[in-house]
Amino acid sequence: MAIAAVLVAAAAAVAFVSILWRARRIRARHRAAFTTELPPVDPERERLVDAPRALYHGTRFADGTVVLANRWRDPAVGDLWCTDQAIFFEREAGGGRLAWPLPWIEDASIVRAHAELANKPLPMLRLRFRRGGEVLVSDFSLRGGVANLERLRREVHLRQGTQNALAALGELLAKEPVPGSGPPR
Repeated sequence: MAIAAVLVAAAAAVAFVSILWRARRIRARHRAAFTTELPPVDPERERLVDAPRALYHGTRFADGTVVLANRWRDPAVGDLWCTDQAIFFEREAGGGRLAWPLPWIEDASIVRAHAELANKPLPMLRLRFRRGGEVLVSDFSLRGGVANLERLRREVHLRQGTQNALAALGELLAKEPVPGSGPPR
């Protein structure tokens, strides 16, 4: 009887320590991701894509762990726009503005998934981005469907990450062509 009580107490202690360890790990991940300061981005710059009444389906860690911050986790309807610096989302009923700086974005892909707000599958733009060393995923749906999602995805791909393709193309296109340097005829 005494051995069983000791085993139960030991199992409870191990479970308690495991829970504490996991809670510390989750808190550390959230601190790393959400205490990171945004680079200077101006939401008033020219809007390359403007999508009023967009659906924001929330953000989660790339491994599926739920984000605890309500403003990042909870789905919402609001205005989404993309400048040459970032994607911005402003909730309709307040709740602040969210921003995804384009250099932080690692990938943008179009997927079809269940949308909690619409209660049906919708095409979505899935952004995979790195914030504070943590990889996160955010999903959006836009009015106009796949065509508007593709337009936003192209703008992101031209400017995403540290290999800004648009800057490289701009340098190439700005060069004066050298006569005779083209392919032989």
